[in-house]
Amino acid sequence: MAEWWANIDGFEKIYWYFAIPFTLVFTIQLVLSFTGMDDGIDAGDDIDFSGDIDSDSIFDGMFRFFTVKNFITFFTVFGWTGITLYNLGVNKALTTILSTISGIIVMSIVAFLFYSITKLAESGTLDFKNAIGKTGEVYIPIPSKQDGIGKVHITIQGAIRELDAMTTGKSIPTGKMVEVSSISSNNILIVKEIKHK
Repeated sequence: MAEWWANIDGFEKIYWYFAIPFTLVFTIQLVLSFTGMDDGIDAGDDIDFSGDIDSDSIFDGMFRFFTVKNFITFFTVFGWTGITLYNLGVNKALTTILSTISGIIVMSIVAFLFYSITKLAESGTLDFKNAIGKTGEVYIPIPSKQDGIGKVHITIQGAIRELDAMTTGKSIPTGKMVEVSSISSNNILIVKEIKHK
């Protein structure tokens, strides 16, 4: 093993540094997803490069693109694609370009699939009016005075769901408990923070 590692050049080692740890995390994430044990693990994972977790990304209208799960997917694919191409004799520049493109494509597909599955679960027989009076936990911070949309984890009709939420009051950070006071015309929960005495 040590001899094999010593014979690998520096360029290929960079890809192994991405492939091994990210594949391990990706595998654990996959197992947890299939066993239903990943609820809340990705809390607050939406990346905002300006420093505010609650920023609306350019993809927010379709699906949240910049998440921890998506970056894990990207670096897993990036690492293994780079290793494969380089061992097939592809030059370094082309290997870098193709592995990056492959990572972005697969990350986009996975992000869209998760978005579609989430929306499918939210639709169907779900009656949003059943959420009124229910309490839940903020998953993605909710901006103040209906100035944007956050997300909450809330149990409705016997299942924990991740739903869009707004508030008419002050902003509500991740982890705070809220109560649903009403539902907007486009099925967004209107919530208020539960103040602990």
